Amino acid sequence: MASSSFSRQQWIIAVLLFFMILLNYLDRVVLSLLSPVIRAEFHLTQLDYAVAVNAFLIAYGVMYLGSGLVLDRIGSRTGLGLFVGLWSAACVLHAAISGFYSLVFYRFLLGVFEPGGWTGAVKTVSERFAPAQRSLAAGIFTSGAGIGSVIAPPLVIWLSLHYGWRSAFLVAGLAGLLWLPLWSRATRQSQPSAGAAPTPVLTLLPRLLRSPRSLAYVVMRFFGDTTGYFFLFWLPEYLVTSKGFTLQDVGSLAWIPFLWNDLGALSGGYASGRLVEWRQRPIEARKIMMSVAALFVLAGSLLQNAPGFVGVLIAVSLCTFGVGVWAGNMHAVAADGFPQAEVATVHGLAGSAGAVGGILFNTLVGHLSVSGDYFFAFLILVVLQPLGVGALWLWLPDRAPSSDPVPHHAA
Repeated sequence: MASSSFSRQQWIIAVLLFFMILLNYLDRVVLSLLSPVIRAEFHLTQLDYAVAVNAFLIAYGVMYLGSGLVLDRIGSRTGLGLFVGLWSAACVLHAAISGFYSLVFYRFLLGVFEPGGWTGAVKTVSERFAPAQRSLAAGIFTSGAGIGSVIAPPLVIWLSLHYGWRSAFLVAGLAGLLWLPLWSRATRQSQPSAGAAPTPVLTLLPRLLRSPRSLAYVVMRFFGDTTGYFFLFWLPEYLVTSKGFTLQDVGSLAWIPFLWNDLGALSGGYASGRLVEWRQRPIEARKIMMSVAALFVLAGSLLQNAPGFVGVLIAVSLCTFGVGVWAGNMHAVAADGFPQAEVATVHGLAGSAGAVGGILFNTLVGHLSVSGDYFFAFLILVVLQPLGVGALWLWLPDRAPSSDPVPHHAA
């Protein structure tokens, strides 16, 4: 029976990946929390804000694939250090926002570098963790996104109220630079297993675009990522403009749905790993848990008219719990289903498709939110994850990648 227990070195790597993704999400959600303040100061509309979000997503979509190609060639250790340093610097630049165009430009820069955190995390998991361990490892680093979103509302609102909104971008960006020496030291004497040499890009990409397996993962991300993007970028606006929350209410209560996102990532990753321990095939275990995740999003979306702040938070938390279960298993699918030398590229290609889906849905939500009516947005959310996991069930059978060695560190 495969073991899901981690070695000491694997725990260190998992914890560092957790904090890296925490900072990744902290840096990107600062704007969503401060959007009402920044829009008021620079006289920006909600559609202007949607343009800034799309600037991030366009760069994010292109560089999701770009970061995967880079990481498959220079490795996760060097690649993660590079991308974390660059996106942290881009976050610091947000403190110099002076209007619409600078906002859009800095969001674009942040979107160029942030995808490397996710492709690097998945690349690391594929290199250093065995199949029975990967969903929990992915759940741990995915929960960093939720924790980042949990600590962001009180931290960002407190910094904004006491030191001005620019200070929140400075603190978030500088924190990322403190992570770099820790990662360098922890991975200095721990090299991952050697896999096959990377396939040339001009050969690799056409082959991936013809493969039903990689296309299934791409389709899944196109539909499934949209749900996570909605809660990441629009939850504060939704609570304020549609449900009557104040900025102070957001600061004190908006962490609750993101906490449930973390619980979903950890419990979903753990449950999937246990299924593998019980001899369930790895990819099939991920698909089972992602199907369960879609049911939670459905339940929460149908309850959005629940009365009172408590009812709203319960409904949203059901959705974010499902998003967490989905994400912890989604990232493990890439590590399980593709050769180690191509994991980051496949993950990046699919992440680019997810960003395109996010752009389309974000634009629609930008128009719907003008009236404060999110009914149709939630109606669409109900079908997105079933469409995504349906592609996996149809076109991505459970078959171990032929060039994926068992990690030396999978103790």
